[in-house]
Amino acid sequence: MPLLFRLVSLLVMAGVLGACGQKSANLQEGAAPPDKVLFENGMKYLEKNQFLKARLALQTLINTYPDSEFAPAAFMGVADSYYEEGGTENLLQAEAQYKDFVVFYPTHEMTAHAQMKIAAINVKLMKPSDRDPTYARKAETELKKFITDYHDSELAPTAQEFLKMVQENLAKGIHDVGEFYFSRKSYNASESRFKEVLEKYPEYSSLDSTLYKLGESLERMGRTEEASVYYSRVAAEYPFSGFFGAAKERLTLLEKPVPPVNESLAARNQANRVEEGFSLLNPVRSIWTVFTGAEDIYEIARRRAEEKKQAEAMAKVPPSGKEGNKEGKKN
Repeated sequence: MPLLFRLVSLLVMAGVLGACGQKSANLQEGAAPPDKVLFENGMKYLEKNQFLKARLALQTLINTYPDSEFAPAAFMGVADSYYEEGGTENLLQAEAQYKDFVVFYPTHEMTAHAQMKIAAINVKLMKPSDRDPTYARKAETELKKFITDYHDSELAPTAQEFLKMVQENLAKGIHDVGEFYFSRKSYNASESRFKEVLEKYPEYSSLDSTLYKLGESLERMGRTEEASVYYSRVAAEYPFSGFFGAAKERLTLLEKPVPPVNESLAARNQANRVEEGFSLLNPVRSIWTVFTGAEDIYEIARRRAEEKKQAEAMAKVPPSGKEGNKEGKKN
């Protein structure tokens, strides 16, 4: 721990103990214990966005009273202080703290929330699909971990939806690299990228484009039998696609049968379509309002969970006067 941090921590602790000592030599039975005082002060500072003061008070509690009942919440509070302060450096510090929380308190009721915030941090740091995919990959990994480890959590439905959005980002990035290689006539490379999309992201909303471009890549290399397989998928599964007519035309020119439309697969694929400006959470909001920082996926998940609880609670409350009417009938 840096010397300055230690000195300030000692000053904070001394202030707490000094305040207690001013009362009298004999503390009143109802006096708050110092760990509770540190925790309450730290949380008050956090509410006021006084992040450094919050961290000092909470970290002092953790270091001085590691077995305190407030230690887990203080640990989470330190992480939250970095998370709420924001900025890449602070978010990465928050991620490390949340990961430690998951390790140290695996059965705590807030562990699922810590894991969701780890995922949210990486979504915040994600780049558009045509840039470095590092954080998108990390976001995918952390969301999958959340869904696996906390599938019963109230936050899980939102995690599922954002996983879909993150995978759209990754799939588009790989597809676009394939397009780049195709434009440079590097068909082996484009084949590799398009097949990667098919294998990793079979639910990619623009898979019709990937299938058609893969067919073209193979056809340009003289592998017409393989190409016809992918053209056939477009013709059978994507009647709504802009590549539908072209795929049928390629099959005809290659003297291959044109398959009939598979209505069930076509319906599923059309339902999976993501149009420009569409979001799974709000049809009129672009998914990039999330990735560019306008939305926080943890806050969305938490808010939706609270709204669901409130709706369920309201459903259990009988209409006004209903119980009284029953009593009246009995009388």
